[in-house]
Amino acid sequence: MQISIDQAEGLERTVNIELAAADIQSKVDEKITELGKEVRIKGFRQGRVPKKILVQRFGQHARQEVLGELMQNSIEKAITDNELELAAAPEVTKTNDADDGGFAFEAKVELMPQVPEIDFANTEVEKDLVEITESDVNDMIVNLQKQKQDWKDSKGKIANGDLVTLDFKASNKDLTFPKKDTEHMGILMGESKIPDALKKALTGMKVKEEGSLEITFDDQFNVDELAGQKVNFEFTIKEVKKAKLPEVDEAFVKSFGIESGDPEQLKKDIENNLKRELSQTVNNHFKQKALQALRAHCADMPLPESMVLRESQYMAQQDQQRAKQMGRDDAPLKDSSEYTAAAKERILNSLIIQDIAKKQDIKTDFTKVREQINEIAQTFEQPQEVIQMYYQNQDLMASVEQNVIEAQVMEWIESEVKIKNNKKSFDDVMKPKVSE
Repeated sequence: MQISIDQAEGLERTVNIELAAADIQSKVDEKITELGKEVRIKGFRQGRVPKKILVQRFGQHARQEVLGELMQNSIEKAITDNELELAAAPEVTKTNDADDGGFAFEAKVELMPQVPEIDFANTEVEKDLVEITESDVNDMIVNLQKQKQDWKDSKGKIANGDLVTLDFKASNKDLTFPKKDTEHMGILMGESKIPDALKKALTGMKVKEEGSLEITFDDQFNVDELAGQKVNFEFTIKEVKKAKLPEVDEAFVKSFGIESGDPEQLKKDIENNLKRELSQTVNNHFKQKALQALRAHCADMPLPESMVLRESQYMAQQDQQRAKQMGRDDAPLKDSSEYTAAAKERILNSLIIQDIAKKQDIKTDFTKVREQINEIAQTFEQPQEVIQMYYQNQDLMASVEQNVIEAQVMEWIESEVKIKNNKKSFDDVMKPKVSE
C-alpha cells in the first residue's frame, strides 16, 4: 500500500492511495475460501465446491467487497498516520483499476482549522455590573399585582395605565375605515402601540368626550388597513376603566404558592428569582461580547466549507420550524446562503471554546451538571420526575454537559482577559431599549 497526501485549496487535501495486486488477491482468496464453507451449489456438497467454480460465480463480487474494505481501512490509516482531524467524511473522487490487478484511488478530505494563538491578557471585554435594588423588587411586586388587578369604570380624566375604549373612524383621500359606522378600539394607556399624538390627545379627556386629529399609524399597527397611513382620526371615548391593585396581604401572597402568606417571604423569593435571572443574562451578555472579541483574533482563519454549509442549512430549517410552531404552516424554507454569516460565527465560537477546553484541559464538572439539572427541575411542578427524565435521556444529558463545559470555559476566559466593568441598572440589562 502506498499513501501520499497533496495539499489542495484552503483546508482541502487529496489522499492518493495505491493498493498492490498481491494484497488485493490475497484478501479475495480469503473471501472465496470463507464463501466456499457456506454456499450451497447444486451438484456439490457444502464445503466441497471447487475453487474454480467459486471464483467464476463470486470472484467479482468478492473483489468489490475486498476493495471496499481496503479503501476504508487505507483511508483510516492515512488519517491516523498523518494525524489529520477531518471536518467531514472523506469523499472518493477518482478510481483506477490497474492492468496487473492493482487498484488506485483518490479521496478528498477537508481538515479542521487550527485556532491561532490568542493574546487573552490584552483582550478587553465589557461586563455588566448590576445590583438589584429594593425598587427593582417593588416593581416586580407591582407587576404581580397587575396580574390580579380589578378594572373599575371611571368618569375621571384619562391617565397612564387606564383602559380606554374608543369608537373611531379614520379617513384620507384614498381610504375610509371602516366604510360604514365606526370601529371599536381598546387602548391600555402606556402599553398599547398607538401614535404618540393620539396618546397625548387622550390624556386628560373623559368618557363620552369626542376628538379629532391627524395622525400617522406605525407599520406594526394592529389594524392592517391603517398601518403606515396618515389619516384624519375622529373618535368618541366610550369607556374608561381604572385599575385597582390588590393589597399585598396574606391572601395575595398565598396565591403565588407561598404557604406562610408572609409578604417578606414573597420579597425574598422575588429577589432570589431576579438574581438568578440577572446572573444568567449578565453571563450571556458577557459570553457574546467575549466571543466577539476573541473572533477578532481569528479573522484570517479559514473555515471548512462543508461545515459552514451544514450549519447554514440547519439554521434555515430551525427558522422554518419556529415559524410553523407559531402557526405559519406555509412558512418557506429560506436559502441557506442567507444564514452563512451567522453560521460562520456559530462555528467559530464553537471552535474557540473547544480549543480553549483542550489546551487548558478543562473537563466537564459533573457536580455542576447535577446542579444545573436540579435548577432546571425546580421550575416544574414535579421536580423529581424531571430530574429522572434528564438522567435517563442521553440527548438531554449531553445538552446540559455541553452548557456546563461552555460555562467553565467562559469562567476561564473571564479570569484571563481584561474586564471593563460597565455599571447598569436592572432595567437597562433586563429590559433593553429598542433603538428606533
